[in-house]
Amino acid sequence: MKHVRLPKYIKPERYQLTIKPDLKNFTFEGDEVIFLNLKKAVTEITLHSKELDIASSIYVSTSPALRASSPRQERRGSTNYDPKSETATFKFAKALPKGKGELRLKFSGILNDKMRGFYRSRYMHEGKEKHMATTQFEATDARRAFPCFDEPSSKAVFDVTLMVPKGLTAISNTVESSVVEHKSGYRVVKFAPTPKMSTYLLAFIVGDFEFIEGRTKSQRKVSVGNGFKPFPTSQTDKGTLVRVFVTPGKKHQAKFALDTAIKVLEFYNEYFDIPYPLPVLDLIAIPDFSHGAMENWGAVTYRESALLVDPENSSAANKQWVALVIAHELAHQWFGNLVTMEWWTHLWLNEGFASYIEYLATNKLFPSWDIWTQFAYADLGVALKLDALKNTHPIEVEVGHPDEIGEIFDEISYSKGASIIRMLAGYLGEKDFRDGLRYYLKKHSYSNASTVDLWKALEKVSGKPVEKLMKNWTSRPGYPVVKIVEGLKNFKLTQERFFSSSISKKKSTELTVWDIPIGIGMPQTAQAGKFLLKSKSATIGKTKSDWTKLNVGETGFFRVDYPAQMLAALRQPVKEKNISPIDRLGLVRDAFALAEAGQLPTVQALELAEAYVNETDYTVWVELVSGLAGVKNLIYGSDFYVNFEQFAQKLLSPIGKAVGFYPKKGEKHTYGLLRSLILGQLTAFNHQSTIELGLKIFESGKIPPDIRSLIYQIVAQTGNAKQHANFVARYKSEQLNEEQNRIGRALGQFKDAGLLKKTLEFAMSKDVRIQDTAQIFSSVWANQEGRNLAWQFTKTHWAELLKKYPGSGHILNRFIKPAAGFVTMEKATEVNLFFKKHQAPGAKRAIEQTLEKIYSNAAWLNRDETHIKNWLSKKLTF
Repeated sequence: MKHVRLPKYIKPERYQLTIKPDLKNFTFEGDEVIFLNLKKAVTEITLHSKELDIASSIYVSTSPALRASSPRQERRGSTNYDPKSETATFKFAKALPKGKGELRLKFSGILNDKMRGFYRSRYMHEGKEKHMATTQFEATDARRAFPCFDEPSSKAVFDVTLMVPKGLTAISNTVESSVVEHKSGYRVVKFAPTPKMSTYLLAFIVGDFEFIEGRTKSQRKVSVGNGFKPFPTSQTDKGTLVRVFVTPGKKHQAKFALDTAIKVLEFYNEYFDIPYPLPVLDLIAIPDFSHGAMENWGAVTYRESALLVDPENSSAANKQWVALVIAHELAHQWFGNLVTMEWWTHLWLNEGFASYIEYLATNKLFPSWDIWTQFAYADLGVALKLDALKNTHPIEVEVGHPDEIGEIFDEISYSKGASIIRMLAGYLGEKDFRDGLRYYLKKHSYSNASTVDLWKALEKVSGKPVEKLMKNWTSRPGYPVVKIVEGLKNFKLTQERFFSSSISKKKSTELTVWDIPIGIGMPQTAQAGKFLLKSKSATIGKTKSDWTKLNVGETGFFRVDYPAQMLAALRQPVKEKNISPIDRLGLVRDAFALAEAGQLPTVQALELAEAYVNETDYTVWVELVSGLAGVKNLIYGSDFYVNFEQFAQKLLSPIGKAVGFYPKKGEKHTYGLLRSLILGQLTAFNHQSTIELGLKIFESGKIPPDIRSLIYQIVAQTGNAKQHANFVARYKSEQLNEEQNRIGRALGQFKDAGLLKKTLEFAMSKDVRIQDTAQIFSSVWANQEGRNLAWQFTKTHWAELLKKYPGSGHILNRFIKPAAGFVTMEKATEVNLFFKKHQAPGAKRAIEQTLEKIYSNAAWLNRDETHIKNWLSKKLTF
């Protein structure tokens, strides 16, 4: 695709921006002055602009030398649009002189309903539909709101003024500096200048809001860096003002977010040794939002379910999710906002670090949540799955067109980025890692940086060869599997790239060698040794031990392939819990992955799974359930699937009986998460006593929020048209987005094809926000009885989906990737042919990944189906 970078010889320094939204006609008008520095004389100026009507352009030179020799001249330009490159070029009859000047623009646009740029969001209050106007600019959608240099390296100061109807609240990145009542009935709200920052971090929101507020502890006064000090009084004895904005009637749902945000901000102030530089931090709940949240500097926007916690109706799982999302977005105030990647190639510097640091902060605030063990599944495990594909991409990937940029907002940038940072932090040690981050942030404050800049900072502080160690982890796709060969006195370790598909492995000529920090554990100690594997293979000494576990703490981004006797020796310590939960998790995760890849018989992975019959750790069970789900997906509908159901029931029943449906006094946070997971799996495997008790709880009408998703699942799985209609009615009337999500997922879990078709039709209706449509689709996709129906429905409505999500590849992916569950070559051919004939902008890589997974599933089934069948037939007495 065409590379669409703007020329470097024109630099923006400041924007004066006035925006007037019309919430009745869903349009907006804008006046703009961009203060420019021309490095040479030019006859044209090109800016990014998309779906804007630019009425006029005037340029005024303001260089002192020119002003002294000639009167101030205004030069009018003509406007040429290039929709493909998303730019507008202003051409002038005479050359504009080198030096400083002002580009003055008048423009207008549409408040769209696509959750991009400057858009409208709807909500109900007191029975009436209302609207707000809000922004979502990352990665390249500021250009939909005002003509600009919409690239992360084109940092500037923004002076924002919003003209809003009386009675509505205006929010932007900073505090109000003045409010003037306009004779037109509008209020003119002017905001203090922002720090020097990128366009994608600008925000303006207009609507009817309520808020609650608090302050952080006092902070010392600091200079905010690079000679720029927009807020000389921002660090005062009063601390930072923190506010949470919600639509009317929801203030009671904002307290947890406010308390969490204040504590997280205080933690980061200390950890980064750079106090938050703005006087205010606002968190705003938006009813319609394409992502989970967006880190706009000082005005962070959130999907309601990612910010609001209802004391009576929110689950512990959602409360945990809210804490992690807040910690993630506030980490961006330093990583991403204070120091910004030079170009989207280095997106992971933003997202990988925020995805790592969020766990540091959450663990500090909620140590009983065992959040780092959860990281091993939620981020490390997710990244290992995606990056095992041939059709993955390096952490650093060259991108040009906005469609390409959208494709890299995925698990590689976020979760793999976080995982290799965690690996590096373990290698460097906590103090050197933290001090290196501080050095990096202070050196590059209010400017841009690349991956190498970070490595140099960590290298300078630690004295270790970080750049060399990390080069292949960011510049190359994939990761290694370390294979062990056991000798009498030594272990031989060999590395090669891991592929989850045996087909991809056969075709590969990959020769990458990674520097791999490896922790080695044995019964005598949890950390018997550390080793850096820097070559294709190496030999390490062996001590007498009953068992050996590599990748202790699962800090390394790699898999381990044990010989059969070593893997068998680990079963007993797993059963007796003599190794840590995170290491028990890693063992079963790698076993099922190797089975899928054809490097371990699937029956050996199932035999290892049997050792977990006494397991009580939530995250270990999450990983184990994921492994079982992979096998279930292969053999569902076969003549021996019922045997697998019985195997799964017997494995899950002991822990299911232990957790029960109701919490025990004093149980820990993760036990509540475990309850829904285990009983949900027993339900999925048709465990009748679980289902019967769940139905009784539903009939009682008293359903604690922590088990509502589970109970709704049970009702749907056994339900008929009456229950389906009841869920639809409740969805329509529900005001809590979290509860809507629970009901929406349940609607995809009915067994009747007619009801599932109604679910899909409902998901496309006006009663479901377009942010939530994909989630309901996914629930039907995940239902084995609904997969083919979901695929047919997706194909039939593809043109409609493209209209709903124009250019939003990251959302379209959610309608494509579930097809990866298919297990036949016929389905692979069908998917391939469909997307050869139909466009999927921004989703090319997702299609390739989906096809690779289907081919892999088909090969896995062909290779191991008979072995699984025979093994299960012998296990009925287990």
